[in-house]
Amino acid sequence: MMDVERVVAQRLMGATGIKAVLEVPEERPDEFISVEMTGGTGDRFIRQASLAVQSWAQTRQRAAEISRLVEAAVSGIADAEQNVFRAVATGSYRWPDPDSGQARYQTNVELTICE
Repeated sequence: MMDVERVVAQRLMGATGIKAVLEVPEERPDEFISVEMTGGTGDRFIRQASLAVQSWAQTRQRAAEISRLVEAAVSGIADAEQNVFRAVATGSYRWPDPDSGQARYQTNVELTICE
């Protein structure tokens, strides 16, 4: 079974050139992308996966720029991954981290996977 979070992180990192992680590191880099599964459904063959892709940066403007790069890169996941038949960014919004105050945007991503 495909590790959806890992695949999406690797593809986004390759497309954007920005470090992508599955867990927010304790020692945060100046900018990075985090990928987290937020839901999903399906059967043995076809699954829907919902992911939160967060774009972190030192400024609100840079976090928004990274978010736009993520949005542009998402559709390429379906082109690059044999088992991903649909990859869509369904919206982004500003969401500063409440603990650190670090600038962050979140992009919601929906995948259709056939294995």
